[in-house]
Amino acid sequence: MRTYIAILKGINVGGHKKIMMADLREILSEIACFGEIKTYIQSGNIVFSASEENTDILENLIQEKIANHYGFQVSTIVLSKERLTCVIDNNPYAKEDIKRLHCCFLKTEPILEHRQKLENFDASPDAFKVEKNRMYICCATERYSKSNINNNVAEKLLKIDCTTRNWKTCIKLLEMVKSL
Repeated sequence: MRTYIAILKGINVGGHKKIMMADLREILSEIACFGEIKTYIQSGNIVFSASEENTDILENLIQEKIANHYGFQVSTIVLSKERLTCVIDNNPYAKEDIKRLHCCFLKTEPILEHRQKLENFDASPDAFKVEKNRMYICCATERYSKSNINNNVAEKLLKIDCTTRNWKTCIKLLEMVKSL
């Protein structure tokens, strides 16, 4: 079995799409190809092992299980341990204060036209860099909620689903997947 990270978009935010992590672990354990499952905080971070190696199939299995159990859709991105390691290792803002750093994970790699629109977006005083299927964000302050570049801007300009995690969460998920 290989280990993976699943990040869910928009659950447990403002009382919407409520999913308890204990319940999520239980329903995901019903998926035949899944092994050990762990979650991290209430925002939908799952570390798991699976015999299935196709991340698209894993995403669909998780999304279908959630939709069938809870009655609502949740966009899911599944990352391999190698992909998350690459994200961590290639952070262009690694020397900045961790409290200012975020990674926006893109569901797919954006087409060039949309990527260029995002790259031309003026987010100052915040900084960002798009690389393949992710966007690194360095906020001018510790308040991502006040940032000029965020998940909504990325989705609007790239026209694809994405979900953002702070850098502390990214590091923790990598630690968890390495220990599973």
